[in-house]
Amino acid sequence: MNKILKTVLVGAGGYGETYVQALLNDINVKKYFDFATVVDPYVHNSRFYAQIKDTIPVYECLEDFFVKNSADITIISSPIHFHYEQCVTALENGSHVICEKPLVPNLEQYNLLEKKVQNSGKILSVGFQWCYSEIMLELKNRIIAGEFGKPVCFKSFVSWPRNWQYYARKWAGKIKTEDGKTINDSIASNATSHYIQNMLFLLGGTMEESATLTNTAVECYKANDIESFDTIAFCGEAGGAKIFYAASHAVNYQVNPVMCYELEKASIFVNVFNQDFQCYIHRRDGIIETPGTAISNGEKNKLIFTAKNILGEQGFICTAKTVRPVTAFIDAVFKQIQFGDIAEEFIVKDKENQRTYVKNLHLDLAHCFNVLKLPSELYMPWAKTAATIKDLYL
Repeated sequence: MNKILKTVLVGAGGYGETYVQALLNDINVKKYFDFATVVDPYVHNSRFYAQIKDTIPVYECLEDFFVKNSADITIISSPIHFHYEQCVTALENGSHVICEKPLVPNLEQYNLLEKKVQNSGKILSVGFQWCYSEIMLELKNRIIAGEFGKPVCFKSFVSWPRNWQYYARKWAGKIKTEDGKTINDSIASNATSHYIQNMLFLLGGTMEESATLTNTAVECYKANDIESFDTIAFCGEAGGAKIFYAASHAVNYQVNPVMCYELEKASIFVNVFNQDFQCYIHRRDGIIETPGTAISNGEKNKLIFTAKNILGEQGFICTAKTVRPVTAFIDAVFKQIQFGDIAEEFIVKDKENQRTYVKNLHLDLAHCFNVLKLPSELYMPWAKTAATIKDLYL
């Protein structure tokens, strides 16, 4: 195979613009990828449309492209409910695949897709960029090697406001499309899923594997008028460690993802001490390490690492196997957990900023994060008793 991969990008708007930017303008990415085609019926909405329209052919659907064309690799950055069918189309037409997270919305589609990948002999990598962060890969190697001792407690917290426009998209916050296709979009399955996946990834027994959540108590809430949920908190176990997670879009104050990973011989912190995208390792012997800012280079690395694998070079990629545990967890949440409506008395509809939020919710969830307690355990007035996920599917 040539060293430059003929590339078709599915989805040039929204997060797909990140791929357009890299494929058009990043010298290191362009060494491996020939940006040949865009598939997007709404490509005119992309902020890169002016660059695309005169230089790159555009198709409305992937099947039409493959009628007379081929591709070495298909990058899929479309809404969730298209992922399965587009992955299958690409694989059956002899193309490798990079698919954005979440890979698919449920285990039924996951199991079918896993067989398609095996039968195709092609590579499928999943766009959880924190799995491609050089610092996270280094940390995982060191955790597996036992340098920091056994994992004790991994926890994360995210407070990301989202406005009415965010939820006005046809598929945002939806469980199914009008014609019955599963979406299962939520704060946990989409925008902040990286930070659930990263905990499970670091706790996996091998580089490709992620740990499985067990004994997990979950609370899901919604303040916005959506089908799924905009707030989640859960507590469970994975890889021998306690796991705690809290995240919300129904907030009016932004706190970038805070990650604290406690092990016997060290504590690892990300985005704490008022330092965004900085990692600190505090060892019990008194040594403090600051691995640097390469923690955020996963977006570029997922392209380059996947290309190198396709071309026969060694290196890590986040595969379908890597994301099975997080897919199974989200599947169980949608099948087993009742989503609670937060009472109107606690909700603010902010017309100036065009968003709905819960008073002081970022502070409430930060407190939960600090003391490792779910909202209901702290008797927060808007909270409801947690439900425990039963059979986790695997």
